[in-house]
Amino acid sequence: MRVLAAELLAVLASLLFSEINGLNSVLVKNCGRTRHPSRVRRVVGGRDAERLANPWMVLVIGKDDNFCGGSLITSLFVLTSASCASLSPKQVRLGEHNRTCMSGDCLSSRLIVNIDQQFRHPQYTGDQDAKNDIALLQLATPVVYSDYIRPICLSVDMPSQGLPRTFNASGWGRTAYESESPVLQATTLHLQDPDHCNRRFDVQLDDSQLCVGTSHSDTCNGDSGGPLSARTNYWTGSKNVHRVFQFGIVSYGSSSCKSVAIYTNVYYYTNWIVDTIKNVTTHRRE
Repeated sequence: MRVLAAELLAVLASLLFSEINGLNSVLVKNCGRTRHPSRVRRVVGGRDAERLANPWMVLVIGKDDNFCGGSLITSLFVLTSASCASLSPKQVRLGEHNRTCMSGDCLSSRLIVNIDQQFRHPQYTGDQDAKNDIALLQLATPVVYSDYIRPICLSVDMPSQGLPRTFNASGWGRTAYESESPVLQATTLHLQDPDHCNRRFDVQLDDSQLCVGTSHSDTCNGDSGGPLSARTNYWTGSKNVHRVFQFGIVSYGSSSCKSVAIYTNVYYYTNWIVDTIKNVTTHRRE
């Protein structure tokens, strides 16, 4: 069956409408919303994230119980890094907050779904420059949205105001105490000049990458694949609303996790994301 057919048609229709009317378009309608306004906390150098502030956050489970991050972008697809996909993930956990919690409340909001296929960018090589560090995970079954599970917004056209200067990042990776966190952590980070990362990592960033960080907080081991996001205006055709959009993917950083880091620029790969989803949908059997 073509579970994504209606969703994909809506995406293509919105793209055409945006070209005619000059509107901002998103991959999935009703994305980037939380039950309560997000209260941003800080991953290394941070605190626990609010329970309902990141319903698009995905815990990707790899072999040998290794894990990394991802974001739900449609009912059937998770966006992550190619380096995360290299862990040979088999399952994802959605609606997660405290990954070690086994109480009734945690179990009722947690959804475990098998991964059907993974699509790493064909030009990803795993080199230190971290280019093309992006992947899609196709779930075995589509998820039903709830207060705990919702998609993040992806812009299919560059926001008129350009990139934000301040972002949010989240994950269960290593903290200042050098252990992986059971509870989802969140932090506020700032866009930096690419030369800062070029000097720090002896690389040459291009438009497909972002240099982001602060001197007191950073993403770390275990956070790879997680979203770099910001709440921004979205023109629906009748009014402006505030939604959370994903702008980056946690890719590569320093071992100390106390500096700037390199993030994949999601907007640069919009065509690859849409085309991959379209091709999968087209080849799914009735």
